[in-house]
Amino acid sequence: MSANETDSTWEYYGRNDPYFGVLTQSRYSTSNLDEAAKREFFETGERYVDWLFATIRQHLQPSFNPAEALDFGCGVGRLVLPLARRCRSVIGVDVSESMLAVAAGNAQEAHLDNVTFVKSDDQLSRVQGRLDFVHSLIVFQHIPPQRGTEIFRRLVTLLRDDGVGALQLTYSHAGTLPWSRRLLKRAKQSIPLLAGTINLLRGNPFKEPVMQMNEYDLNVILSVLQESQCHEVMLRFTETSVQGHGFYGVILLFRKKALDVRAHA
Repeated sequence: MSANETDSTWEYYGRNDPYFGVLTQSRYSTSNLDEAAKREFFETGERYVDWLFATIRQHLQPSFNPAEALDFGCGVGRLVLPLARRCRSVIGVDVSESMLAVAAGNAQEAHLDNVTFVKSDDQLSRVQGRLDFVHSLIVFQHIPPQRGTEIFRRLVTLLRDDGVGALQLTYSHAGTLPWSRRLLKRAKQSIPLLAGTINLLRGNPFKEPVMQMNEYDLNVILSVLQESQCHEVMLRFTETSVQGHGFYGVILLFRKKALDVRAHA
């Protein structure tokens, strides 16, 4: 698998450890997941969407009440389900067919029939029409930036005028990463036998793929927003930890609204 091709990683987790693939905490691994842990897993999604909607209404669009929404990298539906309880229709998009199958089962179990799940590609070609809200959380960090930036651009294009986006990505390590860890990170991605050996030392399956963590250039991302007429932008910082490494990130909250040049002349 090339460094730019991460889709098979998520199909692996979708088949073998779907909830852990979304939130990498041991209580959500297949071997530990019970009904209490699963309930807690989905409660984290409800709390996040509550916070997200309140933040958008307070700081960006007081009347925010989206009808058609999309969650990119939906996994098993942790955020699709609470979105479906607040929107008329929701599209869940993911590269893993196994993840989508689990998500569809979760939506059925929750008696939500206003959700459509579609397999992702870089052009999001299976998504039609314009949307009120596009969203993604802890997903772009696992996509190489050159590829992810084009997907980001496509998501913004899917917004109708006055639509709102909430897209999260990472931009830096939390603190200085020692050169030895930087070297090991590159080696794990390019030498499968090394990655497999480290897996065994950690008590994981030999073939468990590397979960990439990538850093985006915010200058490039902000340029995409400006070029797409998203002139109302705010952000909230995030911190993510994967296998003991910390990463700084941002949730970019934006509204697709053209700038009135006369008001700024």
